[in-house]
Amino acid sequence: MSTTQFSSVGVPGASFSSFSRTITVDSGRIFSTNPTVSESGDSGNNVTTSISSQTSTSAVLNVSGTYPTSGATVTLTVNGATQVQLPSLSVSVATNNATFSTSDSSALGTFNYTTTAVASGGGFCAGGNGNSSGTLSNSSSSWTWQSFQAGAPAGGAYGNGCGVTCTSSVSASKSGYNSGSNSYAYVGSFPFASYTCNAASVSGVSPRSQTDYAYSSDCNNNYPSTKAVNGTAPCISIGPYSFGCSNCMYSTGVTGPNNVTITCPAVPANGTSTSTAAGCATPTYAGMSMSGGSLSPNIYSATAQAVYVSPGNISISYNTNYDQLYSKPGGWMAMSCTANSQTHSGQDYISGPDIGFSSGQFQSGTTNFTPGVTDSPVFFPSDFGLSTFSGTSMTCTATLPLATGYYNAYTISGTSTFTVN
Repeated sequence: MSTTQFSSVGVPGASFSSFSRTITVDSGRIFSTNPTVSESGDSGNNVTTSISSQTSTSAVLNVSGTYPTSGATVTLTVNGATQVQLPSLSVSVATNNATFSTSDSSALGTFNYTTTAVASGGGFCAGGNGNSSGTLSNSSSSWTWQSFQAGAPAGGAYGNGCGVTCTSSVSASKSGYNSGSNSYAYVGSFPFASYTCNAASVSGVSPRSQTDYAYSSDCNNNYPSTKAVNGTAPCISIGPYSFGCSNCMYSTGVTGPNNVTITCPAVPANGTSTSTAAGCATPTYAGMSMSGGSLSPNIYSATAQAVYVSPGNISISYNTNYDQLYSKPGGWMAMSCTANSQTHSGQDYISGPDIGFSSGQFQSGTTNFTPGVTDSPVFFPSDFGLSTFSGTSMTCTATLPLATGYYNAYTISGTSTFTVN
């Protein structure tokens, strides 16, 4: 305790200047018994004392009073007890987890936990990990328990948890550590309704909408039965955008506003309505045109026991009228062959990059592609009721529809007859 000398001279019976002394514990210790003060020799009851500003490691002795009428020695004695300060376990709690940590950064190891859930406001706590206990273990100094779940407000006067508070608490204890605890108070909210106004539908435009909300003023569902919803939203086309343009609303050449007005005079609670205002401008896509092209089915390779039939050289003309060919047209090549009066079919996917469509700005030209063995269906004599293909005449028809979501479709087909030697 600080013992700076106090000295004062005054008239007997008058108040002397009050003073204080700070009491502190030794380093690494805390109070186990809070300090108290007693006095002796004060026959005239001239001195008044008190202890204030109490913490785990310090306190303040306050002294006041009056000058005595005759000489007196007053002795003030402060008593208390201390102990070694233990490290602590800390706990923080959220709706779906609890985090434990040690104050001295040591590993948590194995520790005990207890959870409780208490409801106020006339309801109860639904779900969660309330009113349980057990042990947990982790080698880190701070660890989040993901399996914890706070209880949710439920019940109450209107059965929806409104007006109910569910307080979920978590405590942790371990030998050699001060225990720690914390809680999360989950308050039930007033009922609310959503009101969604959808923009008028336009083909090729991503759906636009505005949603508003309204809360009840109490736990009854007294939000408005209908609500006016207004606003604006960007018109974003679903189709291809210009090359190098990260925020284009429409492809090059499309006119019209990039925003649409959304107006719904009376959207029902928890429902939707369609805007009475006009929708977005209809986007147009310059796209890609395809023409020409041919298939001539032929034998890629053949033995008496197996025949690989190729669709033949693929040739097609194309012209892209906008900046970038994002999706190269491809399709399922279907092959149907007839031999010995029996027909058998096979198919294989031919992709745009395989065919050789170029990407880049405003591409046009003719591309040629000769399929390999992986693009050629294989047929066996047994498919046609034969024991061997030697000397067998076959007629094969190949069809390849080329299309994507952005371009006009174009189908290439061809038929050929040949004899397997």
